[in-house]
Amino acid sequence: MIGFQATYFDGKSSKAFSVKVSFDGMHFRIKGEEVAREQIISIDGCEIDPPVGRVCRRVRLPNGACCETNDLEAIALLEQAVGRNRGTRLVILLENRWWIVVGCLLILSASVWVFISFGIPFLAEKVAYEIPFEISEKVSLEALKFLNSRILTRSNLDNEKVNELNNVFQGLRGEFGPEFDYRLEFRKSPNIGPNAFALPSGLIILTDELVALVKSEKELVAILVHEMTHVEKRHGLRSLFQHAGVFLLISALVGDVASITSAASKLPTLLVESGYSRKFEREADREAGLYLIKKNGGTQPYQDILQRLSDHSTRFPGASVFSTHSDFDERIRDLRQLE
Repeated sequence: MIGFQATYFDGKSSKAFSVKVSFDGMHFRIKGEEVAREQIISIDGCEIDPPVGRVCRRVRLPNGACCETNDLEAIALLEQAVGRNRGTRLVILLENRWWIVVGCLLILSASVWVFISFGIPFLAEKVAYEIPFEISEKVSLEALKFLNSRILTRSNLDNEKVNELNNVFQGLRGEFGPEFDYRLEFRKSPNIGPNAFALPSGLIILTDELVALVKSEKELVAILVHEMTHVEKRHGLRSLFQHAGVFLLISALVGDVASITSAASKLPTLLVESGYSRKFEREADREAGLYLIKKNGGTQPYQDILQRLSDHSTRFPGASVFSTHSDFDERIRDLRQLE
């Protein structure tokens, strides 16, 4: 038997009655000097308001009546007896034990870190390899539209130079998979200077400023193989999905629904602005280095063009896909170790 003192409201007036409430496991018995007769009410038609700190508790009865009490222990026993508000009792338990809250926050933070570091990249890779070419093409066209409107302008290369560069590019196309529509285009960009872009569909863009730095066909081949590796390994889409995944995860954690719903419209812009991770740059550098070792016996041409890019990088601080990982000295050391 659970009993407690309470204030009773009949739901018909604002008058409060002092009563004693007892619970036998199935029914409430409510009696008091100001109550005309003892009331017997089944628990099935009653509700127990969830606890809020040390605020008095309320048992809601049928027909708008209720009982309020400061006997929090009795109501806690009542909840346990009838199996009500189990979730809120857990919340109160956590609120009263700060070390549990801190532990939960640490576990949550660690879980988010692990998911961002390993889970999202894993899922991004799986999704990137399943994306149909039509979607890659559409995303690439939108990204190119963004580049043309914000960063790039028409190329000033003459036809003879364009044909020379295209001949080298066409010689490489047959050595890569046929699932991409590899194309080479040229643009000028005073803002970002020597640069190259590889879009997911296989479209590769070289800037006039980068072409001016290239001193040999082997250097050009190294750059093209680097960019084509980004396409083959789906680095663009994987970077896009990883950045979008982190963005959506954080938005979900903070409850920013508006950001989640508008994220899809920003994907092409995110593709351009996110760039490649150090891991992706190293992977593309490695493939370019291995190609040069196989064909020419060494990576010196690639080292040379990277050194020249390093010398020019401080003059062009703008956004860049090719130089996202701009530690050129480290990249050159990696190529020497590869040999």
